[in-house]
Parts: sequence; C-alpha cells; structure tokens
Amino acid sequence: MAEQADFYFCNDVEIEPEAAAKHLTPAVHEPLRQLRERLGALDAWTEEAIHASFNQVMEATGLKLGKIAQPVRVAVTGRTTSPGIFEILDLLGKERSVARLDRALELIGPSPC
Repeated sequence: MAEQADFYFCNDVEIEPEAAAKHLTPAVHEPLRQLRERLGALDAWTEEAIHASFNQVMEATGLKLGKIAQPVRVAVTGRTTSPGIFEILDLLGKERSVARLDRALELIGPSPC
C-alpha cells in the first residue's frame, strides 16, 4: 500500500516504461502542453479550477477526458492506476504537478507539429 502512494511523498517519480510507451506519445504532446500551460497559469489551485482546465483543453482539442487524464496520471504518478486525477493534482500541489508535466513533455520530445 505504501508503494502505491509513494508519488504523494517523493519529489520525483519513476515512470513505468510500459505506461510511458503507451500513454506518453507524440500524439499527446500538444494537449499535454496546453494543459500544462493552463495549470501553470492558475491562481487558485483547487479541484474545480483543475477540472476547468481539463475541460478547456478537451474543448480545444476535441479529446475526451480519458485521452488527457491517463497521460497526466502517468506523468504525475508514474503508473496507470491511481485515485482520481483531479484529487491527485490538488493534493500534489501546483509546483510538483507542473514540474512532473514538464518532465513528461521532455520525455515525449518535441511536438510533432
């Protein structure tokens, strides 16, 4: 149980290679970048504000929540299973969440666009 919650307590998380290969792909680079920018600009770091940022990216990209939330989950927890993504981001805080998204974007590489 403690191992499943390590991402809450560690500054850096180890991303499972299988999860990265499946969910941190060039196709998700742009939506993930957009979400990172929106989250980074939030003044109020609340579940509601985080959820609104996801909704804005979904509207802009036409993607459904799962296509954005799963790469974010992998980026911030290192794995494909976790509690709700909005709750995780809220508990991790803005600084750690944005830093982990930055790291995921670096792992993906430059945008294909």
